[in-house]
Amino acid sequence: MSFKIIQDGKRFNIYRGDSLFTVCDYSEDYIRPFMGPVYTSFGKSFTRFKPFHEEHPHQRSVFVGIGDINGVDFWNEKGEGKGKMVFDSLLTLTDGETAVLSVKLVWKSVEADEPLLDEIRTIAFSVKDDCVAVDFSTKLTASYTAVSVGKTKEAGPLGIRVADELRADKGGSFTNSDGGVNEEFCWGKEALWCNYSGTIDNKIVGICCFDKSTNERYPTTWHVRNYGLMAPNNLFFKGGYELRHDDTIEYNYLICFWEESFDPENYI
Repeated sequence: MSFKIIQDGKRFNIYRGDSLFTVCDYSEDYIRPFMGPVYTSFGKSFTRFKPFHEEHPHQRSVFVGIGDINGVDFWNEKGEGKGKMVFDSLLTLTDGETAVLSVKLVWKSVEADEPLLDEIRTIAFSVKDDCVAVDFSTKLTASYTAVSVGKTKEAGPLGIRVADELRADKGGSFTNSDGGVNEEFCWGKEALWCNYSGTIDNKIVGICCFDKSTNERYPTTWHVRNYGLMAPNNLFFKGGYELRHDDTIEYNYLICFWEESFDPENYI
């Protein structure tokens, strides 16, 4: 089945056939962009989506964030010292059996409006045998100054907030590639993938996220919580790192949105 991307200003609506699959929102309505909601075949969302949720409002569906870039917080939203990700330009928009959306963003401090990083975010959509596959890439370049990436729990850089029906503390569950189950046995552990699942409208659905072997210090450790957050995060568990001026680092992930059944080992 083919995908079509329809641009609406700085929002991009991604259709699977005739049905809306998700929206990539880069508008100024939010301090940072995100992808969501992400719809099942029966019209419910795999992910939690409320634009300004009272609990962890920054965890909008599928997002990118790092809590310490030269001391600026690009994860949380409230309080001082926060960062914003500003849409700069559209780079790629292609439809087809694999649809690709690529944009350039600039990471800036809110108060000083000072640029710290350039990001190229590329998201590709396709259908595999048992899921809708989203290849998610974020390429960060220290275009303006040297950058210190801190040892922070508040990071992914990829973050996924699952729908409330999938939450492990509300009847759902998650597992990792080493057989760990839920937060007690998955949080802070290295794993090739983490698979969060539950029941929506009496149908089993899930989101499986894979770390790719090209990523730094592969396999990643996981900041994954029973309340519904799933984030591959090396920074808190393995330490931060430095980027010299003009250095680049790239993170690549595969996110599979599945229904009924799914075997992550088919993707290793």
